[in-house]
Amino acid sequence: MAGKDQARMAAAAFTADDEDYWEESSVSSSKKNMFDDEEEGFTVLGVSENKAARLSSALRSTVGADALFADDDNDDITWETSSNISNSSSHGSITSADYRSARYTPPTNRSGSLSTSSSRSTASTVTLDNSLSVQFNKPKMARSEPMSLEDAIVDVPAKQVTATEVSKLETEIQFLRRQVQLGERARWTSLPVKETIKRIILGQPYSLEAYKSLQDKLALLDAAIKMHDGDAITITVLFLKKTVRKSIFQQELIKRPVAINHLIHFLWCHYDLDELEELYKMLRRMEDVFVLKYKQALAPSKAAGRAQSIAAVVRSFQHDSSLAPDSTLLLEQCTLLQRQLQIEEEDKKIAAGGKHPVFRDHPPKAQLPLTPLTTTLYYCSFYHYNESDSSLSSPLSIKRDFQMSDKQYTWSALNALAKLHRWKEIEALLTSKNWFGGTKMKACIGFEKVVEILSKQKAPVDILSKYLAYIEDPNERLALAAKHKCHRIVVDTLIQLKDRAALEDYRLKTPDYSLERQYLITALNNSQVKWKN
Repeated sequence: MAGKDQARMAAAAFTADDEDYWEESSVSSSKKNMFDDEEEGFTVLGVSENKAARLSSALRSTVGADALFADDDNDDITWETSSNISNSSSHGSITSADYRSARYTPPTNRSGSLSTSSSRSTASTVTLDNSLSVQFNKPKMARSEPMSLEDAIVDVPAKQVTATEVSKLETEIQFLRRQVQLGERARWTSLPVKETIKRIILGQPYSLEAYKSLQDKLALLDAAIKMHDGDAITITVLFLKKTVRKSIFQQELIKRPVAINHLIHFLWCHYDLDELEELYKMLRRMEDVFVLKYKQALAPSKAAGRAQSIAAVVRSFQHDSSLAPDSTLLLEQCTLLQRQLQIEEEDKKIAAGGKHPVFRDHPPKAQLPLTPLTTTLYYCSFYHYNESDSSLSSPLSIKRDFQMSDKQYTWSALNALAKLHRWKEIEALLTSKNWFGGTKMKACIGFEKVVEILSKQKAPVDILSKYLAYIEDPNERLALAAKHKCHRIVVDTLIQLKDRAALEDYRLKTPDYSLERQYLITALNNSQVKWKN
């Protein structure tokens, strides 16, 4: 009977506290019961307030007040109660400094442990070393005015951390500490060579410091080469290079070409060019040293600096007979850069004067330095075609000094003159003299290419017809003439082929009452032609 009386008193006290809380809240009395129940008043999830009170009293009287707070896992929970309990009049919350709870007792009183006690009390806060606390406050009522950002953050409930989770974390920490200790001990313990290479390949922790003898280091390198893994080979080569004398490293490295290639690739990717040059010299690969120095000379972005760097490379290898052809090419490149700089400097002065018609009508769109030789020849043919051979910007002097072929010169000059529509100069370019003083038309690139270049620059029909007539193959000449609508050349070619039927069909393609139509009809009426059909 005494237990039942105590349960009823606890239920009554609980109900009274709850009513005081709602009476003291900021919500008006008209808004207390927003979901009215006609029979038994306020309900939550289908259970009325009176029914909840009776259910709570019956449960306390039957089971007992102490059993209501028992843990589901039947674990012992100890509570440590502070001397002062904060009684807040607004919400009745209990701060984290008032109560502390834990599910177990750690081995010693150290950082990260939980303080426990045998006293029992109701608590609303779990605190871990005064650094992690979880508060269980009564919910706040909705406000009539908008909440501030600070209030919204405060109202977010904190994540609950149970003692079981803390225990798991401490277990993991102990496991990681043991792993670190094992790693420290294994650092000075030499594993089998294959096991270490396997760890390198799989990305597992490894240590090479335990291998002290030269035989073990070479065994590591040979095992990595045998496994054909580039990362393992590079790691073992760098370890050998770091831990042995330079003479021994060079002697052993020469015996292993695969290791040399991986080391060269590593040094090149990491821009360690000085050490790479030293390695090439050690291996007596002077051609690779020459290429490396040339690539370094191409680093300057300005033409003047690049010309000086290339000239320095030429001077460094001028006494090496095996690199004479390569040095000659570099010398020509350096000469071309210097010449381009001089031509551009003079052309800027000419263009600034505004008197040169080509510079006035067609100003340069790009800088001349650092362009290829054929582009330089095209530039000089475009702006300086009629200059004498003694001039640096003359196309003929460039052809002579850099030993360019006739095809290179004709192609560049023809494109430049066709763009300027200089048809007479093109005819002079394609006219050659024989030993007896006679002249004839000759194109080293072929008259098919000449017609193609001229047609791209919108040459007139009579100009195209002139050069179409010099194409030797009649079928190719016929196809190009029909493509560019050179009707007279088509008619002459069909007469040459004695194809009357094709000539009759082509008559419909010529304009009415044109000279080409009359020329075609005259050819059809010519009785001296022996037609094939």
